[in-house]
Amino acid sequence: MKLNPKPKLLALSGGISPTSYNKKILQNLKFEFSMHCDIIIYDIIDKFPFFSSGLTDEEIPTIVKEFLKEVDAADGILICSPEYVFSIPGVLKNAIEWAVSSVVFTDKPVALITAASVGEKAHESLLLVLKTIGAKLSDETNLLISGVKAKVSADGKIHDETTKLAINNLMKVFLNSLTTNNQSSF
Repeated sequence: MKLNPKPKLLALSGGISPTSYNKKILQNLKFEFSMHCDIIIYDIIDKFPFFSSGLTDEEIPTIVKEFLKEVDAADGILICSPEYVFSIPGVLKNAIEWAVSSVVFTDKPVALITAASVGEKAHESLLLVLKTIGAKLSDETNLLISGVKAKVSADGKIHDETTKLAINNLMKVFLNSLTTNNQSSF
């Protein structure tokens, strides 16, 4: 029996600062789940120009074309985002908007973690935007972590046991959904 290769996940952080809890959560997941998947943290969405509709294929910036190829090639997308002013961070929304005129997110499995002080509005908005562009979402693969600073240390270690369990469950369900023939990764 041939073993399935590890799923390739493209990870996007809505928090772009070096001290971003969201970026650190993704780095922690990359380390913790390295035996089960390859997580590529795509951390240059802040370099994208502002989205502009109606561009021809030749007019779409190269950096955006490369991003869309990365999304298309990934087995799944893992998004971890804060909430800025009760909404989606602009750089993340801009990156998603660039995908609107393509089909790269259509039926693409996506896991969403919103980690913020509150986060409810950003989480709701991200779910709506992702559903609108056709991403494949489930209740088991999206998680809101309110009060992130009390649950995750500055180095990205998850010290709140309930949060750790919820993230591990999200990852387990997500990775199992990516394997063929329901062969568990765990």
